[in-house]
Amino acid sequence: MLTPEKRSMRITHSAKSVIITFGSTKRVLSSAPFSGGFREADTIVNIRTNSEQTQNSSPEKLVTDFLTSEGLTPSSVGLLTAAQLEYCQFVLRNENGIRILAVVSAGTSNALNASEKSPTEYTGELHAPPGTINTIVITDALLLDECFVSSVIMATEAKSAALFDLGVKSVATGNQATGTGTDAIVIVSGYGRKMKYAGGHTKYGQLLGEAVYTGIQKALKRETDPHEDLDELCSEFFL
Repeated sequence: MLTPEKRSMRITHSAKSVIITFGSTKRVLSSAPFSGGFREADTIVNIRTNSEQTQNSSPEKLVTDFLTSEGLTPSSVGLLTAAQLEYCQFVLRNENGIRILAVVSAGTSNALNASEKSPTEYTGELHAPPGTINTIVITDALLLDECFVSSVIMATEAKSAALFDLGVKSVATGNQATGTGTDAIVIVSGYGRKMKYAGGHTKYGQLLGEAVYTGIQKALKRETDPHEDLDELCSEFFL
């Protein structure tokens, strides 16, 4: 049985990075450029970069160098973004014994519509400007494999809904954007109540969707997050 210390979480937030550390490894599913896929991880990082850095270094090197500089464990999942992390959002939802935290950074200079063709590195066409929506979903619930996948679907639908309501358009066609060309997502599971489903008819799915939607809206509106005391926020979680 995990001790309270091993079920703890800590968040460090600055204009350069968001670092989320856990007292023990958690099961994670992500599309992260560093350590993506299904894995056990004790740290999630979201690092601000610029176009010069991404052109001269691989994502793996950028994240590895950051982990080394911060003295962080290699058992980490790493995200990169050009978005302003000052406006990163920390949206907590707690209802019916389910706790969900959505950590969202957002930029849309690379906004696209998933149903339309756009320039890619493989066609030799010009790159769109850097812009990324990075979403980290953390829950104290114990997610089954199928719930991890459903969580990605629900978070993606919430993201597209937020972009629709804000009227964000594709930089390639001017039509409604559904995301950006470089979005990434991380889902982190705890060891509490088992969850099999994350659809819109479940309380877990509804809380997840609302948290992600709210986080993206506020991040794109460049609102300052009200959670100034991240230690207090983390104290509500026992993963």
